[in-house]
Amino acid sequence: MRVIHFITITTALLFISSAVVYATPVPLGYANFQASGTITPQTCDVTVASKNKTITIGDFAANSFTTVGSVTPAKDLVIDLENCAQTSTGSTITFSGTQDETDPALLKLSDTKGQGNMATGIAVEILDAVSGTPIKLNQPSAGISLVTGANTLKYQLRYKSTASTVTAGNATAIMYFDMNYQ
Repeated sequence: MRVIHFITITTALLFISSAVVYATPVPLGYANFQASGTITPQTCDVTVASKNKTITIGDFAANSFTTVGSVTPAKDLVIDLENCAQTSTGSTITFSGTQDETDPALLKLSDTKGQGNMATGIAVEILDAVSGTPIKLNQPSAGISLVTGANTLKYQLRYKSTASTVTAGNATAIMYFDMNYQ
């Protein structure tokens, strides 16, 4: 995902009026224009292949989640970056989405296809693929070192039970990611 910085131009038209009183000119008013923004160094581009991914975690029987906290095997989520500038030496990544009510660190299932019949008692857990450490939803990750040019960020996704009873159904979700460069 490319980080886009906006330059805003704000315009305030404070007062404009005119009046004629006995042919005596009256000031027409004035306008105040202000521009503000930030110029930032070049960051990284997300490759076309890494944008808008669909990760299939798998199909699992509801009774395979035997206790709260049961997990499925994880599936890889790889994000490839290119054109990283020499000034882009580090970053954090934040995976965002709707938090599960039972465990806010997890991604809540959502009816992405409009089919209804949602599974219950499970959510999606995000992991750092290298360390296996869970990454909390909507919170910045630990710092990531970047090199000039191309970089590959490796994560994993898996289902995790949040209730003692899991019901079968649609188990889809939507997640986004944002990068903050250091």
